[in-house]
Parts: sequence; structure tokens; C-alpha cells
Amino acid sequence: MTVDNASSNDIAIKHLQKVKYVRSSPARLQKFQTCVEEEKIESGGLVCLDVDARWNYAYLMLEFAVKFKKAFSNLLLKDSSCEKEMRKCEGGLLHEDDWISVTSLLPFLKIFYEATLRFSGSRYVTSNAYVHEIFGVGTVIDGFTTNQDSSIRSMAFSMKQKYIKYWGNVLKLNQFLFIAVVLDPRRKWQYIKWLVEENFVDTSIINTLDRNLKALFELYENSMPKKQKGVEASSSSKTSIPSMASSDNQTTMDIDEIMSKRFEIAMGSSETSMRKSELEKYLGEDREPKDSRFDILQWWKVQQCRYPVLARMARDILAIPLSTVASESVFSTGGRVLDSFRTSLTTRMVEALVCTQDWLRASNNPILIEDTIFDIESLEEGMKELKLEQPTIIIDETVDETIEPA
Repeated sequence: MTVDNASSNDIAIKHLQKVKYVRSSPARLQKFQTCVEEEKIESGGLVCLDVDARWNYAYLMLEFAVKFKKAFSNLLLKDSSCEKEMRKCEGGLLHEDDWISVTSLLPFLKIFYEATLRFSGSRYVTSNAYVHEIFGVGTVIDGFTTNQDSSIRSMAFSMKQKYIKYWGNVLKLNQFLFIAVVLDPRRKWQYIKWLVEENFVDTSIINTLDRNLKALFELYENSMPKKQKGVEASSSSKTSIPSMASSDNQTTMDIDEIMSKRFEIAMGSSETSMRKSELEKYLGEDREPKDSRFDILQWWKVQQCRYPVLARMARDILAIPLSTVASESVFSTGGRVLDSFRTSLTTRMVEALVCTQDWLRASNNPILIEDTIFDIESLEEGMKELKLEQPTIIIDETVDETIEPA
């Protein structure tokens, strides 16, 4: 497992990978479980194995290993074969310095682990979180460059070089990711402006983003039917105070329109402010407060009457996934459904099984056991009431004695 995707590995991580010993056989695992019970360690599971292709498994392995530190020490005292096997490994036995190094390393790894989980999600919007998370990780790396531990500090400097390589040039970043942040009502344009000025010397990207954002808005606005642009757009051009019109000596007055326009002008609503676009109105309003329960898709669904053009932009841009994990997992799920014992399933049945599995696992659609049992019982009662007509078959067992056998 490499923290900075380089060729050098941390020594402490090499040592703690030896926890694989306890999972190498059922007998060793049973001995380790006995040590856990003796040390009265409460945990939902035992140490997990490392997966070379996925560094986040190494983080989970190290996290569990630190929890079972006393159990490992107990195992070394009771199991002589464990000590012999670990002495054969590179680095020898685990020492207190190794545990201290790994304990100080875990908070650093946790930042990347949690960011990876948020990026790979498939049941919530991720495009608006990319810029926020990436620059947040950069801030954390900067903080670790002043750590008192020399090994952590050295690793942080190495990570900083990697970070600058990929995200040090703001001009090379995908601008749609910045626009996705603008469409987040909790951050908007002020957040992007502050972020660029805080992290980069060259702030010319701000003007470029502003032009591209307005051009994208105009593209969506021109592509939408006039009926969907809202009533405000059609009525915004009428800013002059209507006068009384006379026809055939009959005077017609729209009192509501006259008084409304006079009030707007008296309150300082000029013709320019009446012609503000949806984008200008949206950016001019206050930002939404930070709330962990905030649903950005629901917010745009509610506001689509006020911002029909921006709502369509948000629907397209916020749908951009940051990770290919969701699409790759579809193929993995399909392989588990259509195995060697189910090769005769039709494509329609495979689709039904995959979709049903996804719906059942959805967090917002919990399975209610009581309701399910009630539905099954109702179905069984209905089946009992069905009376199917069975054909009556009569077997004549009489023998005609007049017929002589041949």
C-alpha cells in the first residue's frame, strides 16, 4: 500500500501487514479470537485482510489492527509459532514504535478514505463535491507538512508534490466541476471566487469561468421553449407605467397594473433591475445554510418554477458522476446474477433481478417486514378462494367376461 502512489512504502505499514497471520488458517483465527475475549475487546469484527489493488483496504486493516493491539501481544505470548512466523518476515516482530507510527498515520489515511467513499457514491450527487473535497485534501496535506513526526512530515511533502502535479494548475481542471459548485445554493459564485484566490496566484480563471457560465446559461435559455421560461421573463419587458386608454369615448383603466408599476418605481425598481436574468437573480440571493440533510436535487425541484433554465442546467450538470465505481459495479452484479448455474436466464429476467436487488438495497426504501408478511398472507388467502375446476377422470375397472383371451 502506497500513500502517495510512489514506489516507497511506509515501514510501519509493512510491519502491520503481518496481521494476515491470524487469518491464514481457522486454528490461528480461533486462537486470536480467544485472545480478543481475554483482553475484553469489543468490536463488530476481526482484522480484515489487505487487498493489494485497493489501498483503502489497507486503511481498514490498520484501523482494526490498532484496536486489537493488546490481542496481538497476547497472541505472541501464547502462540510460539506466531512469533516464529513473524520473525521470518521482513522487519521482525512488531514493536511499540511501529504501533505509534501507525496510530499517527491513521488520521492522515482517513481523510483519503472518506473522500474516496464520497466520490464513489451512486445514490447522491457527487459533481458538486469534487472541488470542495479536492482542495480540502490539499489543505489537510499542507497541515501535515508541519507535523512534529518527521516521517509524517516527509510523507506530506511527497504528497504535496503529487497534489501539485495533478491539481496545481487551475487552468487544466474541468470547468464543469466549478460550475457544479456554483449551482450548489450553499456555496454559489462567492465560494468559487474565494477558493481560487486562496489557492492560486493566477486568478484569471475567474473571468474565464464567469464568461463560460453566462455562455452556458444563454445556450440553455435559447434551447428552451418559450412556455417553459416562466411568466417573469415575458412580463419583465413591460416596465413603463400604463396610461389610461380611450376608445370610442370609453375610458379603460387597469388599476392593479397602474398602481403596481408606480409602486415598483417608487421603491427604486428600475428598468435594468427588472431585466435581470435568472442567473443574476440566483447569484444575487443569499446562500442556503449548511445542513447535512440538505438535498440539492430536491431544492432544484422546488425552485424550478422560479429558475426553469437553471433547473435544467442543474439537472444535467449535477448528474455527472465523479467515479466509474457505480458503472463497474453493474458488471460485477450482473456476473453474480448470471453465473454458470443460471446461464439459461433470459435478458429480461436478468434485468429484473438486477433492478430488484438495487431497489431492495436502496437506503430510502427500507423493507418493512410486517407489511411484507401481511401482503403475503393476503395473497395466500386469495389463492385459497380460487376454486379451479379439475377434470373428472373415471376409470372403468370392470372386466367383460364374454371376451375370451387370445
